[in-house]
Amino acid sequence: MLLLQKKTVSILLIGLLFLACKNETEEIKTNSAYITDVFEYVYAPGQHAPLAKATDVAYFKGDPAQQSKWLYLGGFGGYITAGFDHDIVNREGFDFEVYALSGSAPEPAVVYVMPDENGDGKPNETWYELKGNQFENSKRNYWLRYYKPSGSANVKWLDSEGLTGELVSGFGGTTSAAWWWSETKTDSITFAGTRLPDSYENNPVNGAEYWTVPVDKFTWGYAENINGTDFEKSSGANKLDISNAVDANGNPIHLQNIRFIKIQTGVFQQAGWTNEVSAEVRGAKALE
Repeated sequence: MLLLQKKTVSILLIGLLFLACKNETEEIKTNSAYITDVFEYVYAPGQHAPLAKATDVAYFKGDPAQQSKWLYLGGFGGYITAGFDHDIVNREGFDFEVYALSGSAPEPAVVYVMPDENGDGKPNETWYELKGNQFENSKRNYWLRYYKPSGSANVKWLDSEGLTGELVSGFGGTTSAAWWWSETKTDSITFAGTRLPDSYENNPVNGAEYWTVPVDKFTWGYAENINGTDFEKSSGANKLDISNAVDANGNPIHLQNIRFIKIQTGVFQQAGWTNEVSAEVRGAKALE
């Protein structure tokens, strides 16, 4: 009888040890350093509309080194919301990085973060902007409404300051009609967020347009910004610090951790023949 009890206890201990190892193994497998979920992707009117596909969200998940393409965000307001499969702790220094399109000129995107306080695994709480060096020169709570063009007309727009205009193609077509994304089924679409200062400057050479972004214009705090001091050439990514989070009033706020990120084209500018300033990104990674 005593031998049977010892045997039963041994079996139970082995079973518990197996479950503990199994749970530890599963945790290791599920905690990825890279983005695992994409919740929403909306392209804003821009020249790459014919190339932007809803299925391209696949290029924002996982290790960018294993991907062959990238994600177009389009002009001002275009965005993607995504998440990690675990909380990213706000540590000393940089906490995560967002991969830029390799070899591209700076087309700064604003980065927002959100913790998962209610624990439901969905980005349905409050977004907090990560401020960059142009924070004081930006327009917060800005919105821009684009109107679907009729036929071959230009895309028209109206903004929160009452200004109006049209998107005019600098090359590749006589109008911007093709800039309307096929996934946008409504007659208009409105984007809201922080508008950054114009990035490009035109310094003509021999009478021809020559558009460049001053190296000291956007120095830190933005995605797709190869001029940033936070840009790591070896990885092709901009590093971000959760400690730079601000609330809706622009006041600093301390976040212990975050789970979700939102990347949004922050510049509303047409730089001559280069057309609209539109960010392209390739995923994100936690720096743990």
